[in-house]
Amino acid sequence: MSISSSGPETKSFAVLGWREVLVSVFNLNRHQRFLKQTAGWENRYSGSLDKRQISAWGLKDTVSATEELWANEGDQSGFVRLLKFDNAAQDRIRSNDQAWDTGGIFDFNVRVRDLEKKFQEMQNQGWWGYSDPHAFKLGKFHVTEWIAREPDGMAIALIQRHQPKLVGWPNLREFSRTFNSTQIVSDMEASRHFYMDILGFKKYLHTKSRSSDDGQNVLGLPGNIAKSNEREIWILHPEGSNEGSVELLSFDRVTGRDFASKAKPPNIGILMLRFPVKGIDSLARHLGNHNIDTAISVVSMPPYGQAKRFTIQSPNGSWLEFFEELE
Repeated sequence: MSISSSGPETKSFAVLGWREVLVSVFNLNRHQRFLKQTAGWENRYSGSLDKRQISAWGLKDTVSATEELWANEGDQSGFVRLLKFDNAAQDRIRSNDQAWDTGGIFDFNVRVRDLEKKFQEMQNQGWWGYSDPHAFKLGKFHVTEWIAREPDGMAIALIQRHQPKLVGWPNLREFSRTFNSTQIVSDMEASRHFYMDILGFKKYLHTKSRSSDDGQNVLGLPGNIAKSNEREIWILHPEGSNEGSVELLSFDRVTGRDFASKAKPPNIGILMLRFPVKGIDSLARHLGNHNIDTAISVVSMPPYGQAKRFTIQSPNGSWLEFFEELE
């Protein structure tokens, strides 16, 4: 969790696993209904986005936005913050994407107890996927997964664990809290270096695999390609856990479009991950030593109060926001 910057005048800092996924949407009401009725979550804040935050993201002062924080009842992390921008031109970040298209944030993960039930329920609401639910093994884990998509570009990986037995999730009813988020990358080494060597993240899981003989897969790859072409996955976290972790996924010899240039506010889709930090000034100096620019500003960040924050981009163009609550 802690990383100490070198030099006599620097202080240690700690980056924690991300607490929030920020999602920009066209239709706020539809997402409210979905998160309340289908996910079973609760709303913890609704209001206007601080103008200082809008400015910090490089948007014009004529832009305004509404924000809503949604959470699984009883949980203190793994939130989704919805953003509805006004007076701004917007593109979809990953418009009509394939799973192997790079750039931006691909999805975020939740756990479910009955995936087949949620699959039918969400399909009836207009959600669709890259494939039907698919059972597979990833390392020591046996799961069934479905990556669900909707018109505003929010992609959610619903995961039902079979083995080993899922423990430590007492608040899992409909959807659990979010706990992992995937980025499709073209240069795995550059992305791994950024997260592990610069940010100090640790390995939770690393695997290289192909699909089994039938070629079935959760990513929508044609069966012949899925059987012959390897996929590499790194799941990384400041402490090496799977709570607020980042999953890096690359495809061998499968090339699609790159959406990195679209992955920014106020565009539509999954905008960024938001990480709590202790010692944000030290973190900024540390990143500066690696030629990564930061611009710290103070904003109102309900329900946390006033916070220092800055954003940076990963090598694949994903926006990451780091913040420290002010007492």
